[in-house]
Amino acid sequence: MNYSPNIKQVETVLKYIKDQLYSGRLQPGERLPAERRLAEKLGVGRAHVRAAFQKLEFYGIVQTFPQSGTVVAQEKMQILERMITDALQIEQYDFASLVYVRILLEIEAIRLSARNRTVEDLAAMEEALKECEEKFYTDERVSKDFAYHQALVRGGHNPVIASLLLVITPDVLRYYQRYRVCSVPSEEVCFEHRELLRFVREQNEEAAAEMLRHHFKSLREFASTNNDPNHFLEEQSVTSVVNE
Repeated sequence: MNYSPNIKQVETVLKYIKDQLYSGRLQPGERLPAERRLAEKLGVGRAHVRAAFQKLEFYGIVQTFPQSGTVVAQEKMQILERMITDALQIEQYDFASLVYVRILLEIEAIRLSARNRTVEDLAAMEEALKECEEKFYTDERVSKDFAYHQALVRGGHNPVIASLLLVITPDVLRYYQRYRVCSVPSEEVCFEHRELLRFVREQNEEAAAEMLRHHFKSLREFASTNNDPNHFLEEQSVTSVVNE
């Protein structure tokens, strides 16, 4: 699974929808264009359209209804414009803040997972862990690591926590990939991953939470000493220009 769709392409979709609202061509209560049609019109991938729709839905700008598609929320136009502007600005969180929120959410999530996980959840976690270990020495390492953590989160059956983590995941991933976070020896990482699953399986909430704190120790230390959002954003801008 690709957790970091190109930011500029997602923003292209968001800005297009914002322009449609400003111009009055799109009104509250109206349905958004189909993903495929919008992707073709804007020259972006369907994954980028889907990511934009998910962000809009998270902020309450649109709602998705079975067999009806994605519909603009029934809010006043001024409120919708402000909300979508905020959604476009979310990319500028600094790394330390992202790490803090991620750890906060995942610790609560793994407690819930130890309490609520089902047999099916455990099977999904085991499969995600297997893929994570198989891909550890490949370019997919970071994304598979996140996939395993998200499998643990889903076991808690709290969709709000799961959604919040999905919202910040692309931003965290960009930092991980750019600064090569997680240089801990693989043996230690794999051991901690297995222990997390063991404690969830045993429904030991406190042990699972404590292991997760330990697992994130090096990440907290890295974030506290490498938290330079201005430098990150400058590099990001240069990369965008080069890619264009």
